[in-house]
Amino acid sequence: MVVCAAAVIVATVGCARAGVRVEAVGARIPRDAARFEIESVDDSTASFRVFEARWIRSGQLAYVVDPAQRDALVARLRIVRRDGSVATALITSQAARVTTEQAVLVVRPPTPWWRTRVFWYGVATGGVLGAGTAAAAR
Repeated sequence: MVVCAAAVIVATVGCARAGVRVEAVGARIPRDAARFEIESVDDSTASFRVFEARWIRSGQLAYVVDPAQRDALVARLRIVRRDGSVATALITSQAARVTTEQAVLVVRPPTPWWRTRVFWYGVATGGVLGAGTAAAAR
């Protein structure tokens, strides 16, 4: 019984995938990055509404792009605060002045492997097959 439990734990941990990390320097922004409209801009900060995107947190990287120039990268941001449905980000580097005509792109962080449906379907299928095999072996 202990051997079976150890085998299940090893198989479960072995199925973990490494998360995809997007680096700020020289990285391409994924197509599925969330796009937000800029509400206001100061000298060093930009505020934007995040609405139902609950996954946005302080410390995340964001990018400002110009839709009029085929999403040319304008600036990089780091989110410093989220108050309800408004996030405030610090402009860390910029190629041009940030305006309200541009958009903010935020890359959604990867979901941990133990929170995905595929993982839990695999656990359930493995459990059913294991129980069926054990019942047939008796």
